[in-house]
Amino acid sequence: MEIPEDIKALNEKISQLKKEQNKEDTIDKHTNFSHIARGMRMGVELASGTIVGAGMGYVLDEIFDFKFLMLLIFTILGGFAGMLNAYRYVKEINKEDRGE
Repeated sequence: MEIPEDIKALNEKISQLKKEQNKEDTIDKHTNFSHIARGMRMGVELASGTIVGAGMGYVLDEIFDFKFLMLLIFTILGGFAGMLNAYRYVKEINKEDRGE
């Protein structure tokens, strides 16, 4: 007994749809991890600027014997630099999501 052509075609379509769905599932899992990675990178961008600024301020305080003035100033500047880096990263993500 031979299988009719329409059933063979239907079987092929079903297997193609299963393959496409497996690809979509893999992409969804990758996207979830990529969102976590994006959030982690933004946190690192914010924290690293502040830490580097505070470190520079501390070193300058020790060298020039200021009373925590440089530490305060450079911590604030480092925080602003971290926010600027995070803002630039968000702009980059938006460009990627729009497909530019």
